[in-house]
Amino acid sequence: MLKKERQNNILKTIAERKYCTVQFLSKHLYVAPITIRRDLSEMESAGLIIRCHGGATIPEHENREVPFEVRNKSNSSIKEELAKKASKLINAGDIVFLDASTTINHITEHLSAEQNLTVITNSTLVAEKLKSKHIRCYLTGGMLIENSQALVGSIAEQALAGVYANICFFSAQGIDQNGIISDQSESESSLRRLMIKNSQKQYFIFDSSKYNKRFAFKICSTKDINGIVTNLKDISFEVNYK
Repeated sequence: MLKKERQNNILKTIAERKYCTVQFLSKHLYVAPITIRRDLSEMESAGLIIRCHGGATIPEHENREVPFEVRNKSNSSIKEELAKKASKLINAGDIVFLDASTTINHITEHLSAEQNLTVITNSTLVAEKLKSKHIRCYLTGGMLIENSQALVGSIAEQALAGVYANICFFSAQGIDQNGIISDQSESESSLRRLMIKNSQKQYFIFDSSKYNKRFAFKICSTKDINGIVTNLKDISFEVNYK
């Protein structure tokens, strides 16, 4: 197993279990403990994990930018399930807004060229996936945020201001009990508001780890959008059915 592949597997396992010992990772991945310790040291230096108590955990990132690799592997199976459910809301021929969140990134797995879609996104990773599937895609342009692979800033906002979509999918870091959706990134929040404004239908996708959390920059309320896609049970938010 190559080092990059091994470290990706380590990160995925820690993200799923929240904490893993060196011994567990060694047995789980069939790798010597000394190799695991060396990998964990490198990964800690890169800010991907935190070494503690004979093992490692995923750092709490709620108030700072999070490396895409960490977010993408956190609750990945749930995100995949939600993305599959959300993709069924797309009709053939639709113009679709997709933001640069890891949850929305999973939607690309469920799109095909046969649907004759046009996708507009500020995510370089989404664009790369759609290119490989021969799906028509427009990138906003703008300044690249390395941690999220998102394009932001005035250039991205000008691009979005001049286009309209049938449907928009977005995620964010938190939603509180009153249905207020917010995020720590000012620039990405601004772009999401434009996507919401310039689309006929809007859907917020989030897993249970984001519930009852509020961050610095408000994106919108569930009252401003058409619906939510979540794995949470027994919750009710007011949404704007048009």
